[in-house]
Amino acid sequence: MLFDGPISCSGVHITYFCHVWHQIKYYLAHRFKSIHLHGIHSPFIYAFNKDCLQQGSSLAVKDELLRFRESITSHPATLQITDHGAGSKKLNKSLRNTSQILKVNCSSHYRTQLLARIADYLNVENALELGTSLGVTAHALSLTSDITTVEASPAVLDYARQRWDDFKISNITSISSTFDVFLDKLDQKSQYDLVFIDGHHDGAATLDYFERLLPHLHDDSIVIVDDIYWSTGMTTAWKTLQNHPKVTACIDTFQWGLIFLRKEQRQQTFHVHV
Repeated sequence: MLFDGPISCSGVHITYFCHVWHQIKYYLAHRFKSIHLHGIHSPFIYAFNKDCLQQGSSLAVKDELLRFRESITSHPATLQITDHGAGSKKLNKSLRNTSQILKVNCSSHYRTQLLARIADYLNVENALELGTSLGVTAHALSLTSDITTVEASPAVLDYARQRWDDFKISNITSISSTFDVFLDKLDQKSQYDLVFIDGHHDGAATLDYFERLLPHLHDDSIVIVDDIYWSTGMTTAWKTLQNHPKVTACIDTFQWGLIFLRKEQRQQTFHVHV
């Protein structure tokens, strides 16, 4: 039979196929729903899409972000992974080399440019990242903002710190902790303009983090959730967040879900291709 090999091996192949099919299905739906500028009637979202999401980054920013990625490539290492999240679909070993982590777990060069543009456009002063990995997104946010980043795998965080030191970055506060412990200890007075959730791809956990972060957000804050179509659970969580009573506008870029809390905005989700 045509599928004797994969199906007879184990359920892993079937599970992976289901993940891939889930993403393909929602990607096609996303492209169908994606709207052009003329279809956006919210002035704020229109301007944000036109002047930020659809714009390119400056050559200086591109070069800086690329230099950081190249510093990882030029400093290869094998790291012990302590994974408290949903794990990786492609990397299941506890020992992983940095080239694999950069390729599979870190945001792409294009996505780090986008993140830096968002922080710059929204005048973000204080950012929080849940999930440091090798430090590429923290570096991107540090170009315009002070950032606190949390990573549960000590060896991975130590590696990221070395790269930041090489670049003489002084506005990143890095914390070795699980997200749960960090949020339990978070100072009630802490406020963030931007939160990037990229470390535990579990739907229930994502919803829990959002609820616990709400007291630390304000009307102009943005929450960015990575991999919203990573799994059925993450997609369900994304749909739940869109209907959360505190949430107004949402932007679905397929890879990321952007959440706004602006009270003057009516609740609506925009599907945008970036």
